[in-house]
Amino acid sequence: MKTKSKQSKITQRQQFKLFLSIMASFAVLFLTLGLIIFNLFQSSTYKSIDTDIKNQVVSIQKQPNMKKRVIPDPHGPTDHFQTNTDKPDPKAPFQASILVFNDKGKLLNKTSLGNRYSVLKNIKLNKRALNEKQTLIINNMNFRSMLIKVSEKNNNPMYAGHYVLIMQNIDTQIQAINNFEKILIITFFIFWIIALIISYFLARINMLPIIKSWKQQTEFVNDAAHELRTPLTIIQGKLEYMLTKPNKTILDEAEAISVSLDEVNRLNSLTNNLLVLARSDSATTKFNFELTTPEFFLKDPIEPFKDIINSQSKVFQISLNHHPTLYLDRDKIKQLLIILLDNATKYTPKNGTIKIYDQIEGSKYQFIISDTGVGIADSEKAKIFGRFYRVDKSRNSNSGGHGLGLAIATQIVNIHHGTISVRDNLPHGSEFVVEFPIKHM
Repeated sequence: MKTKSKQSKITQRQQFKLFLSIMASFAVLFLTLGLIIFNLFQSSTYKSIDTDIKNQVVSIQKQPNMKKRVIPDPHGPTDHFQTNTDKPDPKAPFQASILVFNDKGKLLNKTSLGNRYSVLKNIKLNKRALNEKQTLIINNMNFRSMLIKVSEKNNNPMYAGHYVLIMQNIDTQIQAINNFEKILIITFFIFWIIALIISYFLARINMLPIIKSWKQQTEFVNDAAHELRTPLTIIQGKLEYMLTKPNKTILDEAEAISVSLDEVNRLNSLTNNLLVLARSDSATTKFNFELTTPEFFLKDPIEPFKDIINSQSKVFQISLNHHPTLYLDRDKIKQLLIILLDNATKYTPKNGTIKIYDQIEGSKYQFIISDTGVGIADSEKAKIFGRFYRVDKSRNSNSGGHGLGLAIATQIVNIHHGTISVRDNLPHGSEFVVEFPIKHM
C-alpha cells in the first residue's frame, strides 16, 4: 500500500510538473504573440501620423505662387487696378498646428493660432531637433512634432527663411493604443485561461495511457523482482544447507537437490514468460498469420492433456463441431490453449470435469474451456488477466503458477483482434471464453 501511495504521489507530481510546463509555454507563446500584435498596431498608428506630418511638410515646402494679385477696382475706371499685398496665414488640418519662428526663436504667427496659442505659447524653438520627429507632452496633451527650416525662396513669405514647427495632436491615437493594449491583455488572458483548461484535459486524456503504462511497468518490475526472489532464496538456502553437510551423499541430500531443481524449473519458466511479455510490449514478437480452421490448431495441444487429466482421475470432455475459416497464428493459439487447459487442470479437484467445446455467435467463433474447480469471485474476474495477479484462495505459488499465464493469453488474443473473458460454470467452477472473428471468403 505504501508503494502504491508513493507511486501515486510521484505520478501526481509529474502531472503537476507537466501542467506547469504547459502553463509556462502558453504564457510565453501568448505574451510573444501579444507583443508582436501590439507593436504592429502601435507602429502602424505612428506611421500613419508621421505620414500626415510628412504630407504637411511637403505642402509647406511647395507652396503655390503668392505673387501680388491684381483685382479690378469696382469704383474706378476699368483700366485702374488695386493690389492685395496681405500675407496668407499658415493653414493646417484640424488636429495640426503650425508654429513659425524666426532665427531668434520669436513666434511669428500668434494671431493665426487663435485659442491654441494659450496651449502652445510656452513652446520654444529647439534647433537641435531640426528634421526630427518627436513626441511632446504639453499641458497633458500629446503632440507629434517635426521642425523644419524653410527655404528663403519659398513662395509663402510667412514661411520663407523661417523655422516651421508642425505639431499634430495625437491624444485620440494614444487613447486608441491604450484601449487596444487593455483589450489585448484581457483577451489574451481569457484565451490563456481557456487554452490552459483545454490543454489540461487534453494532457490528462493523452497522459492516461502513458500513466497506465508507467504504472504497469513499475508494478511489473516490482512483481517480477518479488517472483524471482522467492525461488532464488530457496535455492540459496538449500545450497547453504548442503554446504554444512560436506560428508553427506547425493542420496542423503536428494530432497534438497530435488527442491532446488524444482525451483530452477520455476525460475526458468518465469524468465521465459517474462521474456514473452517483454517482447510483446516492445512489439518485437513475430506472428505468422494464415488462413486456417480449428482442427489444425486445437488438436495438437488437446491430445497431450488427455493422458495428463485421466492420470489425475479427472474427466476430460471434448465437443468441437464447427469448422469456420479463421486468420490466425496457429502456434500462438496453441500456446493460448495450453495456458487455459493447464489452468483448468491445476484448479480442478479429483473426479472433477474439464470440458472444451466450441460455438458460433454471429460472425464470431468461440471455444470455451470449463472446469469444476473452486470458481472465481465476481470481484476477481476483471483482475485475473493482469500480470502476476493470483486469486488468493485458488491461484497461488504452491500450484506452480506465477500469475503470468492469463496475461500472456490476453496479449495473444488481443493481437488476433479477439476477446477473452471468464464466467461462472454453474453449479461451480469457471468457464474461459475465447472469441475470434470469422474470415469470410
